[in-house]
Order: sequence, then structure tokens, then C-alpha cells
Amino acid sequence: MKKTMILAAALLLTAATGCAKNKPAAEAAPAKTEQAQTNAGPYNIKSVDSKLKGMAILDAIKKNYAGKVVLIDFWATWCGPCRMAMKEVDAIKPALQKKGVEFVYVTGETSPKANWDQMIPNIAGDHYRLTDAQWKDLLTLLQVPGIPSYMIINKDGSKAWDNLNEGGYPGNELLQNELEVALSK
Repeated sequence: MKKTMILAAALLLTAATGCAKNKPAAEAAPAKTEQAQTNAGPYNIKSVDSKLKGMAILDAIKKNYAGKVVLIDFWATWCGPCRMAMKEVDAIKPALQKKGVEFVYVTGETSPKANWDQMIPNIAGDHYRLTDAQWKDLLTLLQVPGIPSYMIINKDGSKAWDNLNEGGYPGNELLQNELEVALSK
């Protein structure tokens, strides 16, 4: 309950102070990548330019997956429902990865670095840890009321589906169906 209240207060503060329009970056730099392999599968630590603001942050992430279907998971290390949802996704992840789906995990500095470093080896996929300002800015612009939240990106970079305005784990059946539709395009 306390974490929910703190998150709600942080989102309200972000909404009140972070609504100024940001000029999009002319060209988003490609993400830097560190790669490793664990029993959970390969995981990659990626980053975007810390100077990017607004939708340029999401554009920089999407740029790395041109021609691929992507599931973006907005999460945090301290979020119990996020961690539970990741375990659920593990049941459908291998088959979807074989079909070419990329799994991308985005969090911010509210996830302590030490905790994040410890957790991500057990989560196969690409991991982005945004600055606090980028995280707040992106969640505000996308109107994300809470995490976990998900977005599916088509091969052409357009949005196929999301639950950003509702949040919560939508279930494996819905995610798998939406990903299959995106793969068929």
C-alpha cells in the first residue's frame, strides 16, 4: 500500500511538473550493448543517450529493432506484480523468440542499480535502465498510470498494441495472440 501511494504521488508530481513539451532529438543514437548468457538465456544491457527526452527515448529504443516484432515491458525491480508477470511470460517466451520476437525490458533509476544488476541475468532479453528524468518523462508522455505495462511494436516500428493506460499484466493468452498478429503482418 505504501509503495502504491509513493508511486501515485511520484506520478502526480511528474505529471504536474513534466508536461512541458520537449523538442524531439534530430537523430537518436543507437543503443550501447553489453551481452551475456545465463541459464535463463541471453540478456543484453543496453542504453540510450542520457540527453534524449520525450518520445525520442522510445524512438531510440525502437530504432534498435527495425524489422522485428518487439514486446516492451515497463517494470521495476521493487514491483512484485512486475516480477510475477515476468515469470508468467517465461512460459511463452521461448516459442515466441524462435519466431523472432524481441523482449525488451525498460526501467528507471527507481530500480536500484545493484538490484537491477542482480535480477537481469535471470531475465532473457534486452534491458534498458533509463535516468530518473527519462523514466518519469517517458511514463508521463505515454500516460502510464502504473507498472507493469506493455507495448508491442510491429516490424515497421508502429505500435501494434499496448495497455499503457491501464497497466497490469494482461495475461499470456492476450500477449501471445497480439504478438502472433504482429508477426503475421
